[in-house]
Amino acid sequence: MTFVPFEDGPLGPFDSIGLIERLWADPSSGTEPPAAVVVEAVQMEGGVYPASREWLRRLREITERHGVLLILDEIQTGCGRTGAFFGFEDSGIVPDIVTVSKSLSGYGLPLSLTLFRRELDLWQPGEHTGTFRGNQLAFVAATAACELWQTSDFLTGLRRGTERFTRFRADAGALDSGLVLRGRGMVLGIDTARAGGAERAERVQRHAFEHGLIVERCGRHDEVLKVMPPLTIAPDLLDEGLGILLDALQAN
Repeated sequence: MTFVPFEDGPLGPFDSIGLIERLWADPSSGTEPPAAVVVEAVQMEGGVYPASREWLRRLREITERHGVLLILDEIQTGCGRTGAFFGFEDSGIVPDIVTVSKSLSGYGLPLSLTLFRRELDLWQPGEHTGTFRGNQLAFVAATAACELWQTSDFLTGLRRGTERFTRFRADAGALDSGLVLRGRGMVLGIDTARAGGAERAERVQRHAFEHGLIVERCGRHDEVLKVMPPLTIAPDLLDEGLGILLDALQAN
């Protein structure tokens, strides 16, 4: 396994595709073309860094050219979190394999799926075992969750939630120019690295918790606040939660 820097990160943008191209093209690089590349459309635990459309397209092109499978990890970004059902959709690429879990079940139940291009699926029934293969209740809940994508009310709510996040980003940015805000759809990372660091992020998290709001931290040194409300959240409840978070940022 070889780790390659993401398109962007705490040290700034990086030409990771150029590095991959160099490694795979040089027979003496010490790194052979792998069986697959695994990537997130938005690097979530790394600090909420969205991949650009152009970067994902370049990655798809180079993997196809070298006969390397492209696996999109959509466990956190899938099922509508970024606005589309999958985080990679707006780039126009077609991965070879997609992993989906967590919100797929619609109710926090154990369920995960691995989606293959049909010609790659060589599993026989019963061979692909594991602890998150789902149970009857999880399958029923997942079916209901997927059916939401056929209802206009859900899609309208998702669009409005995305618009509300856009307004919040503007409000938080105006509050403190040192904050860096990244996200897509209904996921937002508030990076405090240049505005108080991990200590401030911890204070904001504690303030929010004491006022009834749970906010995760992620990224290097846990200095990024990760905001991920339920996609079905009521508008007034979303306003209340974002208001608490804005107050926490202002007070800390």
